[in-house]
Amino acid sequence: MAKQTFQGFASNQDSRIKQVYPFAGERAGVIIVEVMSGDELQDVLGNLPFSGIIKAEIHPIGSVQSSIKTMEAAERRIASMTPAGAR
Repeated sequence: MAKQTFQGFASNQDSRIKQVYPFAGERAGVIIVEVMSGDELQDVLGNLPFSGIIKAEIHPIGSVQSSIKTMEAAERRIASMTPAGAR
């Protein structure tokens, strides 16, 4: 089943799957998908040949620019809490 799954990845059968990175020396890897909902993610994962025998860990990812924007907003909030004389 693993070979069939990787052949599917190689042939780009599902356009929602953006990248696949197998871990060297392991029977594991990372699949980056672009979906709009949890239901759509479940559809992608459920259609993988080995879906019934794997344990998936799901971690949403964002862009570097989005992370910078979030950090800058946090810095502004912290700065607004600092007493005026302490700046």
